[in-house]
Amino acid sequence: MFGFALDTGNEPEIITLIDVVNNIESSNPIAYKKVRLTNIYNISSLIFAIESSSKIDQNNGFICKLDQQNNIISSTFISSIKISKSKKNIILTGLVWTHPKGYQKALDMKLNNDFIEKNIWKSFRKDELQGWLVHALHSHNSEINRQDITIQIDGNEFHSLDGFFCTLGEEIHGIAGYFGRNLYALYDCLRGDFGVKSISELNWINHKRSKAILKTKFTQIVEIFEDHNVKVLLN
Repeated sequence: MFGFALDTGNEPEIITLIDVVNNIESSNPIAYKKVRLTNIYNISSLIFAIESSSKIDQNNGFICKLDQQNNIISSTFISSIKISKSKKNIILTGLVWTHPKGYQKALDMKLNNDFIEKNIWKSFRKDELQGWLVHALHSHNSEINRQDITIQIDGNEFHSLDGFFCTLGEEIHGIAGYFGRNLYALYDCLRGDFGVKSISELNWINHKRSKAILKTKFTQIVEIFEDHNVKVLLN
């Protein structure tokens, strides 16, 4: 379930509920998009709110993802909204602050309590893994800090750089865990702000396969760990 709210500078207030929202994900963080809304509960209120806002303000708003109690758990910002109507849908056109592909899929799985074991991310397409990783980041709880931990990565468990970060996150933090989604984020995580103060040892088994897949990124990853005083064992 989704909802729409205007950006008033205060806490978002849902104007109408929406069953289906399409085209709010992208590999670009900000993109000009046509967002299609299907099965809107109160079309007249939605149209009135947007048209009224356009006369007095910048006409910005949020597509909100809701839980079973209609609480807002995630939102997508849209600026300079223009509204049009097709036979069955409402289309909102504007600049959308998007999440990567796969984010909504991961969010739905969490709402349905489907995160019951590791490696669920393997059911995602390659182009959806960044969405999985961003959702893992947003869900991360860094209150528990461990130090001098030993971790093991198996090169047979992933087939891409994004897959490596999915594997690493779950090795360190368990099901749907997060510990970086690119090389820059890995630096941040190793500074000690993501639930682990320090890692003493990384045992990378089947590393030759990883080296063939990741190419130069493999060497960079090893160097990043070593720069943070992690002993890297390549097996």
